[in-house]
Amino acid sequence: MPFTAEQPTPQSSIVTRGMVLTVLFFFIVSFVNRGINTAIGISEWSPLSFTISRFFYWLWLALIFVYVWRLEHQPLLRWPEKTYGAGFYFASIFGIMLTLVIGTNIIARLLMLFGLFKRSDAMVGIAQFSLLLKVFISLTAAVVEEFIFRGYLMPRVQLFFKGVHWPVIFTSVLFGLAHMRWGTIVNVLGPMFIGFIFACHYQKYRNIKVLMVCHFLWDIVGLILIGHAAK
Repeated sequence: MPFTAEQPTPQSSIVTRGMVLTVLFFFIVSFVNRGINTAIGISEWSPLSFTISRFFYWLWLALIFVYVWRLEHQPLLRWPEKTYGAGFYFASIFGIMLTLVIGTNIIARLLMLFGLFKRSDAMVGIAQFSLLLKVFISLTAAVVEEFIFRGYLMPRVQLFFKGVHWPVIFTSVLFGLAHMRWGTIVNVLGPMFIGFIFACHYQKYRNIKVLMVCHFLWDIVGLILIGHAAK
C-alpha cells in the first residue's frame, strides 16, 4: 500500500517544539542519572542505576503524553493503529527477529574484519542482573522506545517531508545515537539497523504492538544470553 506525505498543519510549530523537547529530555535524563550515580556513589552499570534510569524512561514517556494531550490536542499515535489477524503477528515476529539476527551478525562481522568490534564494558555488570530486573529493563525499552521513536516521532517527522523514507532514516539514526552511552560502535550501528527495520515495518503496517513484542523479545533474549555467556 503506497503512502503519501502529509502536509504540515497549523500546529507544526507546536509539534516541532515537542520533538525537540523529546530529544533534549532524553539527554537531560541521561545527565541527571549520571549525577545521581555520582552523588550516591554507584556505578553507571549497577542494578540500582539501571532501575533509576528505567523509571526516568517512564517519566519521559509520561511527559510526552501530557504534551500531546495538552498542547497538540491529538493522540500520541498520530497514525491510527491497524489491527490484523494472528497470522500477521506470527509472520511479522518471525520475519523481524530473523532479519535482526542476520543483520546484526553481519554488522558485527564487518566490524571485526576492520578491527572495530569491541564489547561494551556494561555487559559485565548487566550479566549479573537478576531475571526480574532484566525483564523490567526489556519491557521498559519495548514500550517506551517504541511509543517514542516509532509511535510519536515518525508520524510527526512525516509532516515536514514529502518522501516517506525520511521518517525512517531520521528515527533510525536517532535510535542508534540514543545508544551511544554503551560506548562502542557496534552498540550504535546495531540499534540503528534495528531501528531501521522497525521503522520500515511501522511505516508500512502501522502497528506498534508487534514492534513492542519484537523489541521485548530481542532485549530479554540478549540479556539472558549475556548472563549465560558470563558464567
